Amino acid sequence: MLNFVSPVTENHTYNNFSMEEKTPVAKINLRGNLDNKDFATKAGKILGMILPKESCSTSTNENISCLWLGPNEWLLVSNDLVTKDNNDYEIEQALFDGISKTNLGSVTNVTDHYTIFKLTGSNIFEILSKGCPFNFNSDNFGDDKVVQTVLNHVDVIIHKKTKDEVNIYVRRSFSNYLWLWIKDSSTFL
Repeated sequence: MLNFVSPVTENHTYNNFSMEEKTPVAKINLRGNLDNKDFATKAGKILGMILPKESCSTSTNENISCLWLGPNEWLLVSNDLVTKDNNDYEIEQALFDGISKTNLGSVTNVTDHYTIFKLTGSNIFEILSKGCPFNFNSDNFGDDKVVQTVLNHVDVIIHKKTKDEVNIYVRRSFSNYLWLWIKDSSTFL
């Protein structure tokens, strides 16, 4: 069940940098083997897209963004906010019936597990580099790429939408801590 109590209750803007919590957004973890044609076909039909095979890549359609997390793991993120009176996810049920019940893979609702920080501005990666070992200047980390890494000792998923827009997925229990760290780091540019 989606938790509508947001862990972060403010927006922050400073020196051409802004951040806000992007909530409520449905998130589903999907696991399966792409070499299994039944899994790949069924997931593709249900989602209306081909699951990304390449590391750090994404696929998107009108309703869902699919983030590659590993050779057999994806994070499906709704492109729409969820309303309080619409807390059932048709796609989750369709995936559960088509994938989990047939033992082709697993489907787990992780909506309450993660919160999303939307960062915008021209200095995002300068701020993130202060607490992250990942090389954001790599030629392989272009637009619409995703990476799992550590940011100031917290496990995160970073989705680079463009050079000026990034979504950070962080476990809800660490969200206040990381929010304050990013906020403080943005003031020392």
